[in-house]
Amino acid sequence: MSSSDIVGYVDPLVLYPGDKTAVKVSCSRKQFTSKVFRLGAGYEHPNAPPISHQRVDEIPEQKHEGVPQFTRIGSFARVYSWQNFEFDLVDLVTLTFWFQATLPSGAGHDQFLFSSMDLERKIGFELLLGEDGKLFFRTGALSGYHEVRFPNVIARHQWYHVRFLVQPHSGDVLLTLEVEPGDIGAEYQELNHVYELDGPACMSSRRPLTIAGDSRDIRPSTELIQSSTFNGKIDGFKFEITSNGKAHTVLDFDFSLDVSTDRIIEASRGAHGVLINGPSRAVTGYDWDARQSDWTKADYGYGAIHFHDDDLDDAGWDTSFEFRLPSSLRSGCYAVMVDDGESTDFIPFFVKPVPAAREFPPVALIIPTFTYAAYANEHLHDERRAVHFPGDSSKRDKYFRTLMERLDLGISLYDSHNDGSGTTFSTTKRPILNMRPDYSMWLFDGPREFPADLWFVDFLDRELGAEGYDVITDHQISENGPKLLKRYQVLMSCSHPEYPTWYMLDSYSAFLDNGGHFMYLGGNGYYWVTSHDPDRPHRIEVRRADAGCRTFSLPAGHHHHSLTGELGGLWRSRGRPPNRLFGIGSCAMGVGKGAGYGITDEARSHPRVSRFLRGLKSDQIIGDFGLVQGAASGDEIDRFDYQLGTPRNAIMVATTKLAGGHSDEYMLFNEETLFPMVNITGTTSDKIRSDIVFFETAKRGAVFSVGSINWVGALAWNAFKNNVARLTANVLHDFIHEASVSADRAP
Repeated sequence: MSSSDIVGYVDPLVLYPGDKTAVKVSCSRKQFTSKVFRLGAGYEHPNAPPISHQRVDEIPEQKHEGVPQFTRIGSFARVYSWQNFEFDLVDLVTLTFWFQATLPSGAGHDQFLFSSMDLERKIGFELLLGEDGKLFFRTGALSGYHEVRFPNVIARHQWYHVRFLVQPHSGDVLLTLEVEPGDIGAEYQELNHVYELDGPACMSSRRPLTIAGDSRDIRPSTELIQSSTFNGKIDGFKFEITSNGKAHTVLDFDFSLDVSTDRIIEASRGAHGVLINGPSRAVTGYDWDARQSDWTKADYGYGAIHFHDDDLDDAGWDTSFEFRLPSSLRSGCYAVMVDDGESTDFIPFFVKPVPAAREFPPVALIIPTFTYAAYANEHLHDERRAVHFPGDSSKRDKYFRTLMERLDLGISLYDSHNDGSGTTFSTTKRPILNMRPDYSMWLFDGPREFPADLWFVDFLDRELGAEGYDVITDHQISENGPKLLKRYQVLMSCSHPEYPTWYMLDSYSAFLDNGGHFMYLGGNGYYWVTSHDPDRPHRIEVRRADAGCRTFSLPAGHHHHSLTGELGGLWRSRGRPPNRLFGIGSCAMGVGKGAGYGITDEARSHPRVSRFLRGLKSDQIIGDFGLVQGAASGDEIDRFDYQLGTPRNAIMVATTKLAGGHSDEYMLFNEETLFPMVNITGTTSDKIRSDIVFFETAKRGAVFSVGSINWVGALAWNAFKNNVARLTANVLHDFIHEASVSADRAP
């Protein structure tokens, strides 16, 4: 793939049967065709199940006009109803605000602090930060533009207070920069610059006023759009005019209000603005003094917004075509396949069960859509970025080139922004190229997350039949919780359910408290605190705090989520380690060859667990094979630990330590070790292992957990004809049987 190849996304991502959906496609060729498929296994490998996508015949193949679409990335604020006066009567314009530049040079483009410029009529005004790190002001003139360049180089991470005055008729300009001391060795400075334009300033634009960006339209373009966003924080923004000796406040923004929304509050007359592309709120401002690190409790210090030139919340592409899902369509993973004759794209979407159905199957597979959002279009392979992994270029698949060329598709929650600050939001309103059925993860040379999880679909089709289970998503559980889960007797996770909300954990807890059975068939699950806003279901928020396996840490004062106000970081740090619900929790990661599991003596002698082992040889290693990293335990792994909340009645069914364990290419997560940092690799630490765990709950429910992201890669080995698949199937059928027996016994 490349920037000219066909790509797209479906909006919304999760739908009911009978819903109409919009498909948004970028196609550089004159036309393309579309077909809809129910997805199954999609990864080609000699030892993998065959590709099993099924055409949805009720939705006919169609032809469509091809149009290339590119997104304007970068966040900014836009004020539409700001001008309630006539500029011809204005004697003086005064703008004041605070700013802190986080990438004053090296952005590759001019950065706009504000703009109202009408480019066609060449009227308006704007203040920019140039590539040389210096501010310059531009306004309309009787012919062309006036431009004033200021001599001072703006320092990175330094707070400046701007007082900017323009006399439109005379053309006099005054810029005052107050430089706050950035550290104990610096002194306060006041810098004044006075200029006289060679004519009047034509400032009377009817364009929206844009803060931290330029005034161009937001609509998608047919070619790549250069970002114009200011990288940094802006705190407060006040616009005043003087006419006939009387001062009048036009705009007075307090960014500390309505932090959980995309609205900025104007205090003088209600001319509120809107934030575009999700800049970071709940961040420290110029007056933060570290007395309060929770923005929900602070009286001051949180009046800033941090804008980034690679922020993206909604690609905003035009709809290429629509179709209505058949009302009889069963829940599952689906895709629109678009084909322009030279390139194709499978654009995924998810169909959820009809809520009014009279009966539901006993089993539900939980698709971790929040994990897919968190990893969406990650660029950890990009050696041009500050945060990256050294990778093998031979493992880069066809999507790699497109992600490198199409920067307008955004970044993930694992990438730092261009200015080096950490990401906090991710969105599904864009093409997500690592959420494709044939995606191969560049670090492991195999599928990860979505393409790997499709093997669970084939497995369940094989074991239960197409009607024997439902497919549900993180989005649904986050919105509907216990009411949704109580329909089912057995829940099955996918390979990497890393990003639950508080409400999701409550929902799982309620499910288990009521006698439900849960199969956690992955690793590194239920790890990061995640926020989700049902009013903006495409967006999730994660804040990396002081612990956890992470590629960056957010600075002090930035750890509380803007959507909910809750403390971010690990659920473990919040007192909700996954061990308490699922018996195991994350402990290590590695990129080398994985490991199999050895069965414990306790498991062989346990009456119920021994049933799980039927069909397995007594001395057999479980999963010493696999489609990813060569074994069932690999990538990120979890272990049994009473100190972290594993229930006391839990049984260790198997562990990698009984099968040789992991190599020194596996290392402990940083929350697992303290000073001195020794014995932190696979052969030196007893903490580095995958454990298979089983326990029963007080209400006749049960949990079975496997402790590895790569379990599914072994499950699918040899088209499910292996001991991992046998063990998983045995547990699944046991759970269904025991759940039905418990239901029959219930009063």
